[in-house]
Amino acid sequence: MKQMQYDVVVLGSGGAGLLAALSAASQGLTAGVFEKSHLIGGTTAISGGGIWIPKNHVMQKYGFEDVEADGITYLTRLTLGEVDNSLLIDFLKTGPDMLSFLEEQSELRFFSVDRPDYHPGWPGARAGRSVEPLPFEPAMDETLFKTLRYSHLRQPVTSTEGRKGLTPEIIEDRQKRRMRTQGAALVAGLAQACARLGVQFHLNEAAIGLSFDGDRCVGVETVSGLISARLGVVLSTGGFEWNSSLVSAYLPGFSSVPTTPPGNEGDGLRLALRAGAAVANMTEAWWTAAYRIPGDALDGQPLTRNMVRELALPGSIMVNQKGERFVNEASSYNDLGMAFNTFDPGSFSYPNRPAWLIFDHTFKSRYAVASVSPQQAAPEWMVSAGSIAELAERLGVSVEGLTETVDRFNVNAREGTDPDFARGDDVHGLYYGDPGHGPNPCVGPLDAAPFYAVEVLPGNNGTKGGLKTTSRGKVVREDGSAIDGLFACGNVAASIFGKGYPGHGGSLGPILTAAYTVGLEVGANQRR
Repeated sequence: MKQMQYDVVVLGSGGAGLLAALSAASQGLTAGVFEKSHLIGGTTAISGGGIWIPKNHVMQKYGFEDVEADGITYLTRLTLGEVDNSLLIDFLKTGPDMLSFLEEQSELRFFSVDRPDYHPGWPGARAGRSVEPLPFEPAMDETLFKTLRYSHLRQPVTSTEGRKGLTPEIIEDRQKRRMRTQGAALVAGLAQACARLGVQFHLNEAAIGLSFDGDRCVGVETVSGLISARLGVVLSTGGFEWNSSLVSAYLPGFSSVPTTPPGNEGDGLRLALRAGAAVANMTEAWWTAAYRIPGDALDGQPLTRNMVRELALPGSIMVNQKGERFVNEASSYNDLGMAFNTFDPGSFSYPNRPAWLIFDHTFKSRYAVASVSPQQAAPEWMVSAGSIAELAERLGVSVEGLTETVDRFNVNAREGTDPDFARGDDVHGLYYGDPGHGPNPCVGPLDAAPFYAVEVLPGNNGTKGGLKTTSRGKVVREDGSAIDGLFACGNVAASIFGKGYPGHGGSLGPILTAAYTVGLEVGANQRR
């Protein structure tokens, strides 16, 4: 490759990289996006595409009210005092501007998802802060369109349509028109807007080094050659969840299976560490409950899926090796996922690994479970038995423990209560319940044979520890000084939410806001 030069060089093409490039290009800067895989979109493209932004114009348009003070109250509680409040305040002030920018600079349009924050009982919590792209019909060069990553597991429906159902005719029409929804819509809209402003995409271009002139980062070395960056290099290469050595170093004991594309190997993190960058929040990830279907793969690696709604619907429970429940199954997936990391000093083990989703024939006949529809026969990997005791024996869990757990759960479930974990007692839990089931949409007995089990794995939707940055996205050293010309956004940077997950889109909200800010900051470099 002949040596190239851009005003800004962006490594990684997920939502963060695309928005950083768009933000820079909207100021008249030249931008090149370098992606190590053969597809554009990263983790964002297979995600739900939700964006959590308090007091945004979309939620106001859909009739939801909010005030900035409530946002800081809620986030201060969520982050347990472990995050600099100035970062949270900057996010709350800039997030709404980022969302307005997205609609101004692209053909994307958003709707407010009618669901509460993940901790609806906390002071400052609201409903409607999560927005999502409306179905998007791409209008771009065919060559670019074919390079866009999307989830083959998701139908072209929004999250709201997925819960309420959509006619086959509408789905078929959208498929014919190659419409994209959720994270795939966000990526398609961003890529289309970037292309319109002249952003150049370079695929199969892994970065192998950063180039410096003294203390200033001035470019990137890729597998094909040196790329000069006149104003700055933006690292947006995703997390490190697929890099076994980094996971072993920073997440010891917390073994979990990634639901993300296998390219997230900490490339940008390693490049910046060589340059003396500081890190933060490295022992955290976007945790989730997950499952695998034998033989399914993504980019040559085992495919892992999130398990969410099955855990909140009436007639199922999740148990550990003792046959005991250990969490409110209708909790947000991040909070529920942290329960897998509980350590028992008595047994010197992680007692909630492995775990199992337990359900009965009624549940299997009524709801989709682990991608298996009610009409499908139970596959071999879905364990079944004629009684709870027999199921426990087949799973290798405590027969006495599982029998007692199911008996106790059933007694309370018939009354619609869960005194042990309060499942279905708040509006967040009810969101994924069955509104047609009473008295509690999230709680029902398991009493119809045969009984079934699916192994539930500790999973992650990406790591959330990474490079320490300023509120303007500049990568900093341990002494707090900024590395001139080097920026980071996305999962390669440390999350400003610490352990917490505020609501639907709680990862993309701050990530996209940071990317927008980085683009503005790179542009400001030109004017200084």
